[in-house]
Amino acid sequence: MNGFIVRATQCRTCIYRRDSPLDLAGLERAIADPRLPGFFKGYRICHHTTASCCRGFWRRNRNNFTLGQLAQRLGFVRFSDKEDDNG
Repeated sequence: MNGFIVRATQCRTCIYRRDSPLDLAGLERAIADPRLPGFFKGYRICHHTTASCCRGFWRRNRNNFTLGQLAQRLGFVRFSDKEDDNG
């Protein structure tokens, strides 16, 4: 089992970088759990991969979504900077 893959470093085009022009609150609303304020029903995938959790999202929200909590507690978090062809 590969575990839950999280990007090891924040990419230079990350939506969570300080100078990002994107509406971060709007992007997070898209994955927010409407029943639990501050909690997410999913996570942001790094735009350089097809499966890795975004490092910026992980840093800020690793305890605010179920898969993040479970992966940490079970020791299944794996960090990688390997990029896919779409990145």
